[in-house]
Amino acid sequence: MRIVRFGSVAGLGLVAALAGCGSYPEQPHGELLTRKQNPIPVCSTQLPPARRAAGGKAAVRNLDPDQWMEIIVPGYSAERGIGPTDVDCTGHYVFANETLRGGISKSGWPRKIDPDEVEIRSGPEGLRVLWLRALTFENGDEGGLVALVRAAGDRADVFGIGSFRAPAKGTRLSPVRLGNDNLVVAETKSCPDPDDCRQRAHFYLARRGRLIEAAAVDLERTAVIPSVTERGLYARYVLRTDVSYKPNGIQLLEQVRVKIVKYDDGNRDSDRELRRVEFQRFLRVERDTLFSSNDPLWERVVGQD
Repeated sequence: MRIVRFGSVAGLGLVAALAGCGSYPEQPHGELLTRKQNPIPVCSTQLPPARRAAGGKAAVRNLDPDQWMEIIVPGYSAERGIGPTDVDCTGHYVFANETLRGGISKSGWPRKIDPDEVEIRSGPEGLRVLWLRALTFENGDEGGLVALVRAAGDRADVFGIGSFRAPAKGTRLSPVRLGNDNLVVAETKSCPDPDDCRQRAHFYLARRGRLIEAAAVDLERTAVIPSVTERGLYARYVLRTDVSYKPNGIQLLEQVRVKIVKYDDGNRDSDRELRRVEFQRFLRVERDTLFSSNDPLWERVVGQD
C-alpha cells in the first residue's frame, strides 16, 4: 500500500477522522446575543412579547409548523392549507419552479399541512431550516419549500427561501453560519447498489431573499470498475470527505482508498489495498457561489489504478 498526498494535510490524526461520513459537528444554539452581528432578514413578523433574558439576550423561541408557514407564506392558514399558486413573503411562487417540476400533491389543492411533512432543524444562534415535503415524484423523491428562519425575542425573521427535492429517507438539512454568511447544508444519499453509492452535501447560500445552490460535494462515494494496472481484476474506489467550517469558507479533506476486490479464485492476488490518496481543498465564498481551490479528488483518481 502507498499513500499519495495532494496539497497539504494536517497530520495522520485526520485520516482516522475520515472513517466517518463527513458529518457536521453539533453547533450550539439556545440564546441569541443581540450585540452580535446579525444577518438581515428579507421578511420579518412581530410576535407576542417575550421576556428577555438577563444581560440583554433575546431568547430563541420555538414556533410550530403552522406558525412558520403563516409567516413564510402570507396566504397560508391552518384551516385552508396551501394552494398551488400561493406566493411566499418575498413575492415568489412557492411551487412554480424547475426544481419541483413533475411533483404532485397526493392530497389535491388546496391542501392542509401534516406536521410530519414539515422538517425543522436547529442550528447556531437560533437559526432554523424548514423543509416542507408537500410534493411527491415518480422516483420516490419528496420536495417543496425550504426556508432559513429564526425566531428570537419578539421577532420572527426569514433570511432566505427556495425549493428542495430529495429522497425523504437519508436526507438531512442543517443551518450553518459561515463568517457573515448563512447557509443551508443538505445531505442526500443515493445507493442503487452496494457498488454504486453516493452521499452528497449541497450548500445553499442566502442571497437577495433566495436560497441559491452554491456548490455540491461528495461526502461518501463508492465505485467498482475494471483495474487498469491489474488486468482481469476489478478495483473498488471509496471516497470519504471531512468537512470543516471556517470564517472565510469550507475546508474539505478528501481521501480515496483503492482496493482490488476479493475473488474466490485462490490463484488471483486479490483482496488487497493498492493505495490511499489524500487531498485538501477549500471552498471560498465569491458573491453567489462557493469557488473551489482545486478540482475534486475523485475525478483525478478514479480509473487510474
